[in-house]
Amino acid sequence: MIDATPAAGFFSPAAPGAQTSRADAAARDFEAVFIAQMLAPLFNSISTPEIAGGGKSEEFFKSLLQESYAKAMAERGGFGVADHVKSALINLQSDNRENRP
Repeated sequence: MIDATPAAGFFSPAAPGAQTSRADAAARDFEAVFIAQMLAPLFNSISTPEIAGGGKSEEFFKSLLQESYAKAMAERGGFGVADHVKSALINLQSDNRENRP
């Protein structure tokens, strides 16, 4: 399952390279969640003939497949949302450092 709180602990002190890789991961995770939400109507519009399946098992499989597609799309660049999210996270980090006593 996709972690809905990828930026938890993002503002804790760490090496600059670690912050960048954490920002990358958080941004990619956010984009995967975004893509999964965008794919939901597509997956909900697909109906399966009763002879070929259906039921709770198929609903569960569809959600796993949707999540897997979303993660794969985000890893390959997605819609470009991750770049903007990463920039925002880095800006928040630098603002947070400037405002420390």
